[in-house]
Amino acid sequence: MSNTLLTTTDLSISYGAVKAVRGSNLEVKEGEVVALLGPNGAGKSSTLRAIVGLIKSQGAVNFAGQDITGAPTERIVSLGLSLVPEGRRLFPHLTVRENLMLGAPRKAKSDDLFDDLLNRLPILRERLQQVSGTLSGGEQQQVAIARALMSRPKLLLIDEPSLGLAPTIVDAVYQLLSDLRKTGLAMVIVEQEVMRVLKFADRAYAMSTGEIALEGLAADLRTSDEVKKVYLGGAE
Repeated sequence: MSNTLLTTTDLSISYGAVKAVRGSNLEVKEGEVVALLGPNGAGKSSTLRAIVGLIKSQGAVNFAGQDITGAPTERIVSLGLSLVPEGRRLFPHLTVRENLMLGAPRKAKSDDLFDDLLNRLPILRERLQQVSGTLSGGEQQQVAIARALMSRPKLLLIDEPSLGLAPTIVDAVYQLLSDLRKTGLAMVIVEQEVMRVLKFADRAYAMSTGEIALEGLAADLRTSDEVKKVYLGGAE
């Protein structure tokens, strides 16, 4: 994991007069899993959306050796960077198959990848012709992750994978992420379940009011008194 895949340099994001993110510097290496922590409103989701070009930002974003600052989202995705958005954001009136195919680049031949994903996620094979809005929350999350994988990313940004899911379903989602990690896929995970993601990640950043407040090895942050105080009310 010596090669740097993604860097943000002095990344700042404003919504009108409100500064949502101020001078954020992040780094992700090849094959690495990085957790991005913080309370609601800390700037986590805005950071992910800015990296993939969905919202405007100041500063610089470099991915796979290329400056992607201000680049169109379609080009960023084509380079190997994909986002699983908070709330899944499926097209509820389309079938599972149709949602998945929307994630594939227009010119890419995706049959082999499609079959591989269905082998990994057999429940989706059973639901291919089902309208996505009728799926359970856990099934929808699997569709959202699979859709993002259809572009063959080198780095997957995942916003709140456990949001609104029952604990057993969260276990299944993290098992999927664990399987993906074994393929060498790098990930940045925004997650409210702090201890869960810190046990899973290699490194972590903690944001507070738009700034990086802490960074380090995930194992170190897991035992940090400051992390426990801010995110867990002092309890493990």
